[in-house]
Amino acid sequence: MSWGVQVIFGSAVLAICAIVHVAVLAVGIPMFRRFVAFLPDSRMVHHNIALLCFGVFIIVLAHTIQVWFWAFTFFWLDAFTSFEESFYFATITYTTLGYGDLILGEGLRIFGAFASITGFLTFGISTAFLIGLVVRILPDTFRTDDD
Repeated sequence: MSWGVQVIFGSAVLAICAIVHVAVLAVGIPMFRRFVAFLPDSRMVHHNIALLCFGVFIIVLAHTIQVWFWAFTFFWLDAFTSFEESFYFATITYTTLGYGDLILGEGLRIFGAFASITGFLTFGISTAFLIGLVVRILPDTFRTDDD
C-alpha cells in the first residue's frame, strides 16, 4: 500500500474509531442517568463507587470495541498470519506501548501508526469524560473557598 493510501485509510479508520468512541459515551450518558435514578441515596459511598464503576465500564467498552476493530482491520489486510497476532499488535499499538516484537511490513507502517494516534486521542477523550463524571459525582470536593 502506498504511503498516501495508508494515510487516507488510516485517517478513515481513526475517524470511525473516534465516532464510535464518542457514540458509546453519548449513549452511555442517558443510561448513566437511569442508573443514577435507580440508586437509593446519593450521599452513600457505595453510590459514588457504583457511579464511577459504571463510567469506567462505558469507557472500557468504547476502547474494547476500537481495539477489536483495529485487530480485524490488520487481519483483513493480511498484516499478520493469525488473528491472535493481529489482536496483540492492535492492543499494544493502540495503548501506545508498542513492544516491537511484532512489526508491520513497509506497506502498512504508516497505517499502523494511526492505531496509536487513535488510542492517544480516545484516551484523552476518556480522561475528560471521567474527570467530568468525578466533578459531577463529587462536586463539593472540587469547590474552592471562592465558589
